[in-house]
Amino acid sequence: MKQHLHTYSIALLLVLAVCQTELHAQGCVAVRQMGGINPLSTSGYTLSKGEFQIGTSYRYFHSFRHYVGTEEQPQRQNTGGGFDENGNEKGNAVNIYSHAVDLNISYGISDRLQVNLFIPYVNNERSQVATRKDPVTKQTVEGIRYSMWASGLADIRISANYLVFDPAKAMNGNLLVGMGVKLNSGSYTVKDDAMSLDQKTGQPLYQSAYVDQAIQPGHGGIGISVEVQGFKKLYKGIYGFANGYYLFNPKESNGTYKSDPTVVTDPTDQSKPPRVLGTLYGYNVYACPDQFFLRAGVMTSVLKSKNLTLSLAGRMEGIPAYDAIGGNVAYRRPGYVIAVEPGVSYRLGKHNFSVFVPVNFIRNRTQSAADIASQNLQNSAITDESAKVHVQGDAAFADYSISFNYGYRLGKLFSKKAADPNPFETVK
Repeated sequence: MKQHLHTYSIALLLVLAVCQTELHAQGCVAVRQMGGINPLSTSGYTLSKGEFQIGTSYRYFHSFRHYVGTEEQPQRQNTGGGFDENGNEKGNAVNIYSHAVDLNISYGISDRLQVNLFIPYVNNERSQVATRKDPVTKQTVEGIRYSMWASGLADIRISANYLVFDPAKAMNGNLLVGMGVKLNSGSYTVKDDAMSLDQKTGQPLYQSAYVDQAIQPGHGGIGISVEVQGFKKLYKGIYGFANGYYLFNPKESNGTYKSDPTVVTDPTDQSKPPRVLGTLYGYNVYACPDQFFLRAGVMTSVLKSKNLTLSLAGRMEGIPAYDAIGGNVAYRRPGYVIAVEPGVSYRLGKHNFSVFVPVNFIRNRTQSAADIASQNLQNSAITDESAKVHVQGDAAFADYSISFNYGYRLGKLFSKKAADPNPFETVK
C-alpha cells in the first residue's frame, strides 16, 4: 500500500502541477489578476495534515492585436496615428504590457482538505495615441503616442479545496472541488496623466484621469469563485486532466468614471445634428465583471525519476457580456481567447519549477451589454429590416503569455518530527 500511495502522490503532483486556475489579463479584455493557483503550488493538493507549501509565479504578456468579434483590425497595427507622406493613415493600436507576481501559501487541514492564500502584485502599462483633427476636413492630421501606468497590490483570493475521493483508494484518478473569496484589495481608481492635443496648435495637453479598466490592479467589489479539477490515468504514464473556474462578481459597477454617457442618435436622420434617440446612462462607469476559465489536456513524465514532466493543453478564458448574478448596466469589454498551451515542470527535492506558454489562436471580442443597448435603440428607429445596424466594439489581445513558477514544500512546521526531505520520492 505504501508503494501505491507514493505512486499516487507523484501522479497527483504531476497532473495538478499544470491544472492552474490563475486568470490574467488578456489585453483590453480585462481578465483581472487576482492571485490564481500557482501551477506548482497546486502540488499542495497532496499536502498532508499540518503541512505548508509556499510558491511564487511571474507572468507577462503584450497585447496589441485589435479584434471586433473574431475579425482582426490589421490597419491599427502601425503605431503613431495620423497620416504618412503618401496620405496613408497610420495605425493607432492600443498596446498593453503586463507584469504580475504572485505569492501563494497553502496549508493542509487534513489529507484531503487544503486552504490557500494568493497575494498578487501587478505592474501594467497602456500605450495609446492622442490625435488632432483638421478643423475643415475632420481627418486626423497628427498623432502622438503616450503611456499611462498602474501598479500595486491586486485582488487577494482565499480558497479551500477538497479531494472528492480518498487518495488512499483512488489510485488512477481523482476530482478536486473548491470555493474561494476574492477580496477587493486591488485599487480600481488609479489615476495617471492622460494626454490630448490642442486642436489648433497640436501642443500636448495633460490632465489627471482614471487609467483604463484593463490595467487597473483591482475590480472593486467582493467575488465568489468556484472551481473543479480532475485527472485520469489514460495509459501507463500518460494522464488526462481538466479544470474549470468561474468567478461571480455580484456588484454591478465599481463607480469609476470612464467617459460621459453615450448619446445615441437616429441613424436615419440626415439633419445636422441628427435626432437624439436617448442617452445610455450607467454604461459610462466601469463594471465588476464575472470571469471564467476552462482547460484540458494531457501530460506525461519523460524521465525515469518522474521529475521532469511535459504537458500540452487547450485553454479558454474570458469575460462574459452579462454577469450570472447582479446588474449589468456598466461598461466592460467582454470576450475570450482560446489557446494551445505547452508546458514543462521539474521537481528537485522540495523545489518545483515550471514554465507555461499559452499561444492564442482564437480571439473574440463579443458584443457588450452597452453595444446591445445602443444597437437596440438605433434599430428602434429603423423600419427596413435590411438596414438594421450592428454595434460591436473592439479590444486588443496578446499573441501569447509566459508564466514562470516556483514552489517550495515546507513540511510540518509545528511537528516535532522532521519532514520528509522528498515526500514524493517513489519507494524502491
